[in-house]
Amino acid sequence: MSEDRLEALAHMTADVDAENPTPEQQQANQQQQQAAQQSEAGAQEWGVMLFSLGGVLTMVAPELKPVYSEERCLQWGHHMHMVAEKHGWNAPAHSPEFALLIASVSFIVPTLAIVPGKIRELRKQQNSLVGRIAAWWQRRKGGTTAKDTQAQAETKDGSQ
Repeated sequence: MSEDRLEALAHMTADVDAENPTPEQQQANQQQQQAAQQSEAGAQEWGVMLFSLGGVLTMVAPELKPVYSEERCLQWGHHMHMVAEKHGWNAPAHSPEFALLIASVSFIVPTLAIVPGKIRELRKQQNSLVGRIAAWWQRRKGGTTAKDTQAQAETKDGSQ
């Protein structure tokens, strides 16, 4: 019977010990949590970098959107973070230039895809500001009349 009591007492002390870890155990737990948080943050940074690059590529090739999904990029980020730690490489957060480049490209690509066509449309319209400026520039540049400019624009649009 005394062995049963000692056994019960051992379980109680084990529970108390688990609820009240020693300072060394607390420090080890904190270090493990910090390491896990840093690893997750690094994986997210690498994943966001690839996701951003994929966002630019999908502007040109929309069929790549499933390839550059958030989940796949985060999974890649976990693997990349492990390799980066192994080789002592910096995370992408230490390269704001890359972030600026990707952010800038995400504005430049759609702009370059849309604006030239819009300018051609507006040139056709002689009453639009762009059409009047284009006609003025053509007259100034080549000494042509407004009718010549309009005929050139129609010829150019018809040949494309």
